[in-house]
Formats: sequence, structure tokens, C-alpha cells
Amino acid sequence: MEGVIEVRPESIETLYTHGLELPYVEYGDIEPGMKLIHAGEDYWYYKTLPLKGYSAVLDRYIKDLEAEGHKAFLARFGLRIYIYATGITPIGAGKPPGG
Repeated sequence: MEGVIEVRPESIETLYTHGLELPYVEYGDIEPGMKLIHAGEDYWYYKTLPLKGYSAVLDRYIKDLEAEGHKAFLARFGLRIYIYATGITPIGAGKPPGG
């Protein structure tokens, strides 16, 4: 994964799934970022799902994040859907070297 990707407002779409309306952006085959920035907010990488069949489990992850007070943002990179969220601890943060 690369570093930071700033989301251009004109590239945002809405993904509708199981009664949820989620912000979504499609990036194609570029390398995913660890963090997305949208409207001044940081969205950190949370989880990735395969494009085929993602909707079967996506709503559970989103509802769990929302119940904890986080906002979710989805991005498609290649054949995977990446879930990003506000206010989460970035992967690898706070771990000792080599841990």
C-alpha cells in the first residue's frame, strides 16, 4: 500500500447496498493508499473485500464502524473494495518494531 490519496470531490459516487448509502470512489489499478483524505477528514484503511460477493458482509462491517462512531468511505482498487474509516488506529501504529 502506498501513502495518502486525496479524494477529488467530483470523483465521488454513492454505493447503495442493503439500505446503506456510502461514499465511493473508483481508482482502477493504481496502488491503494493507507489513508484517504476527503473534505479535510482522514479516512484510514480498515479492511478489504473481494469485489465479487462483498455485499454479503459489507453492511456488517459498516454498521460496526458506525456503532463505534466512525464514518466509512469505500474505494475500489483493482478487483477489491477497500473500507476506510475515520477515527481508527492506522494499521501498524503503536506496535513495537518487528511486532
